[in-house]
Amino acid sequence: MILVSKGLIDTQWLYKLKTANYTESELWGKPVRITDSFWYLHSLNEIFVEEVYKFRAENDTPYILDCGSNIGLSVIYFKTLYPKARIVAFEPDNQIHGLLQSNVSSFALNDVVLENKAIWTKNAVLEFASNGALGGRINENDDISNVNRPTIKVTAVRLADYLTKQVDFLKIDIEGPEVDVLKDCADLLGNVKNLFVEYHSSPSKEQELDVLLTILKKAQFKVYIKEAWNNLPHPFLRRDYDPFYDLQLNIFAYRP
Repeated sequence: MILVSKGLIDTQWLYKLKTANYTESELWGKPVRITDSFWYLHSLNEIFVEEVYKFRAENDTPYILDCGSNIGLSVIYFKTLYPKARIVAFEPDNQIHGLLQSNVSSFALNDVVLENKAIWTKNAVLEFASNGALGGRINENDDISNVNRPTIKVTAVRLADYLTKQVDFLKIDIEGPEVDVLKDCADLLGNVKNLFVEYHSSPSKEQELDVLLTILKKAQFKVYIKEAWNNLPHPFLRRDYDPFYDLQLNIFAYRP
C-alpha cells in the first residue's frame, strides 16, 4: 500500500483503520486526531499521495489561505512543502477546530494562524450545519439538503478582507458557498497566484459552474478540472440516486 511505502502510516495502523472506526491515528509517526477512519485514509491519499495542493512558489515563505482546513492535513502538507510558509487556516466547526489545533501542535508548526471561523461574503454570525467530518457547511436557507442536520452558531469573516495583498495559494473547500464567496471577492483575485476550489452542486439548487468559471476567466486564470467524487455513476439515471451533492469538482486555477 502506497500510504505505507511513503511512510505516512505503518502497516498496523493501516489495518486498524480499514477494519474499524478510530478517532486517532498517526502520520509520519506523530499522533493525529481524526474524525473517522474512512475520511482520514481518503484525505491522506488525496493530499499526500496525489498531492492535489502541490504548487511552485516564488519564494520560500509563501502566504497561504486555507479555507476549510478540517483537521489540518492540508496545513501539515503545506508546511512539508514549504516549511517557512505563512498560513492562515479557517475551520468553523468548534469540535473539528479542536482537532486542527491538536494536530498543528503535534507537528510543532510555526507561522500558522488558526481561525475558528467560516468564510463568507461578509462578517456575520451564521448557522452552520455540522456533520462531524468533512461535510460541515453554512446553513443556507434555500438549501433543503441541510434539513435535519444539527446546527451551531459560527462566526464568519469576509474572504475579500484577506485578499488585499499577494496570496501565493488560496484553497477554498467550504462545502457549497464557494461561488457566492468568489463573486464577492472577484475584483481581488488578481492578487492570487494559485487557486484551488472544490465546487459543490446541491441537488436542490441551480448549478453555478458556469458562473464560477466565468469569474476565474475574468481574473485571467487558466483552469484544470478533475472529478472530486463520483456522485452519479450513471448520470442519465439521475432519479435512481439520492446524492448529497450531484456534482463535486476539484478546480485548479493557475496563471498561464
